[in-house]
Amino acid sequence: MKLDSLLGKLAGTLGRRAGAQADGVQPPKLSGAVRVPYGPFQFKVQLPRGVPYELQASTDLGHWVTLAQGTATAEVLEYVDSEAFKFSYRFYRAVAGGLRSAEILGYAVITLPPGFSLIANPLRAPSNGVGDMFSGWPDGTTLHKFDTRLFRLTENAVRNGKWSNPAEPFVPGEGAIFFNPTQDYRHQTFVGEVLQGNLSMPIPAGFSLRGSLVPQPGQLREDLHFPVAEGDVIHLFDRDRQQYVLYPWSQGKWQSGVPVLSVGEAFWVAKTSPANWTRSFFAGD
Repeated sequence: MKLDSLLGKLAGTLGRRAGAQADGVQPPKLSGAVRVPYGPFQFKVQLPRGVPYELQASTDLGHWVTLAQGTATAEVLEYVDSEAFKFSYRFYRAVAGGLRSAEILGYAVITLPPGFSLIANPLRAPSNGVGDMFSGWPDGTTLHKFDTRLFRLTENAVRNGKWSNPAEPFVPGEGAIFFNPTQDYRHQTFVGEVLQGNLSMPIPAGFSLRGSLVPQPGQLREDLHFPVAEGDVIHLFDRDRQQYVLYPWSQGKWQSGVPVLSVGEAFWVAKTSPANWTRSFFAGD
């Protein structure tokens, strides 16, 4: 796209937004996200009454499809996506009066086999406490995070039906070692808001356990923009084989294949020098 065409498109978008706000129309607001296990996803949309609206969904935060549209007859609309069971992860936004919702809500479901998994929280929830996020897991379940200052793992475990530290935060970008004590493959659902804006996460020298700040799958460096440098080694964990797979970076390339991350997957990184993992991510554009 030529520069003048791009600038014209941007000016038109800004003009429509400014005009809508001048007319007293406020952007729609999303809230109250709930995912029924193995079923629908529902949320509330606050809309200006009498204004045309559109509800949209995406699985990659780049391509959006229309789920519903109409003219708001009430200030709060409750929407249920009955097709949510078909997707491992899906995200939602609203457009009303030419303005997009600032929030993008959604869910991500990951499958945890018996034994260990490296997991990451892909969404910001109203409560990112371990007790709220991982409710219903049986005794023997554990979550280990890595303290980069003390260079040791911390343990949070389910005993007598309760987490030992239910208020422990598990925020987007953090990684953890999760242990499923059962003999079954079980699903863990994350529900919340997609982080947007100029995002940054420090990656210290040495070992750390990390996950993507944005809920997208892809190649760690090429798609997710991880700041890899000479001598760095990425450790992914094969959940089915219960073993690590190493990806060293040397001489400007990966030496044993390309590490590919799934949504909700974490990884160990052995970093030769500190860096910041930055993303400029605005899914509403």
